[in-house]
Amino acid sequence: MIKLIIFDLRKTLAYRDVEKSSTTQMLEQTGSSLPKKDFVKIFENSVQTKKRTNKYEAYENLCKNMGLPMTKDNVNLLMNIRDYAESQSKLYLYTIPMLKQLRKLGYKIGLLSNSSIFAVEVLKRKTNLLDYIDYPLFSFEVGTIKPDLAFFEKMLEITGYKPEEVIMVGDKLHDDVLPPRELGMNAILFENYEQLKSDFASFGIVLA
Repeated sequence: MIKLIIFDLRKTLAYRDVEKSSTTQMLEQTGSSLPKKDFVKIFENSVQTKKRTNKYEAYENLCKNMGLPMTKDNVNLLMNIRDYAESQSKLYLYTIPMLKQLRKLGYKIGLLSNSSIFAVEVLKRKTNLLDYIDYPLFSFEVGTIKPDLAFFEKMLEITGYKPEEVIMVGDKLHDDVLPPRELGMNAILFENYEQLKSDFASFGIVLA
């Protein structure tokens, strides 16, 4: 029996309303030749895996790991690009109604996200998402990022549920779906809300 449903955050429950992603803008505006996939991992490990309270130091670390001169201008550029993107965070129209329905049906809700403390602070200011989450867990709290199995194992440890009692929902196959399945959890690759409702129905979870 399913008891806990865990969601990824970005492109599943929330999005940034910007023309270009912050990672694309960072690469373009710094003139970096790093492949985007490599840069994303550098960003995650530099900014999202530590309980940093000093934002400047976090982006100074990113600057260093990108191989850029650690100048004040470079650090501020990276920081400002990300700050603007975070300020444009919005929830999808279906997000809160869906979470309300799931909780009314008796399911506990988890959130598992590669996020920095700074991004979470913005999320709290701009949305009421966390009011509907029973178990929020962010990479900066754990010190690792998806797809590391330890991240998913920490959620199981915190909640006390068995893997077979859990569904993980996310938009990335290699980050959100394959790792939890390796641990015996159920997982749904998110494409859109109608598809998600159909996949939920296969578990006996019927949403309006």
